[in-house]
Amino acid sequence: MGYSSKILTPLIQSEVDEIFEVVERITGVTKKMLISETRKRFIVDARKIFVCVLRNHMNLTCFQIGGIIGKDHSSIVHYDRMHKVHMMEKEYRRMYSAVSGTYLIYKSVQDEERLREQFTSLQERTKSLLTALQGQQTKLGVTIDDAININDKTN
Repeated sequence: MGYSSKILTPLIQSEVDEIFEVVERITGVTKKMLISETRKRFIVDARKIFVCVLRNHMNLTCFQIGGIIGKDHSSIVHYDRMHKVHMMEKEYRRMYSAVSGTYLIYKSVQDEERLREQFTSLQERTKSLLTALQGQQTKLGVTIDDAININDKTN
């Protein structure tokens, strides 16, 4: 299976890549280790954390997550169940909280940047429309306020 770009949009793929990086920074487990077949506890814990961040914060399906890490959906369901059990362990809970929190900070920064870009684009469109309206106003020889007043009088 492996990382399947056929099931994810480019935006989701970039967020998944960011989560891989966050998991590596916090747990020391690389992407290669996460998608490996190893059953070493520290790698399995990192894999469970990765899976649960995808499930809880990105709302990906078990099928999608399985495609990302090369597991079938039943493995993802198992990781999710075991995650709930391991959240009782202080160290596991600390790592999950760190990965989850770091991802949420990244996500909020990304969302803010996207909103700024959209706002800037809307400002530019508004300026362009105002310029076009002013050009039409000059051609017609009537102000926008005059046109509104004329319309109000006829109604």
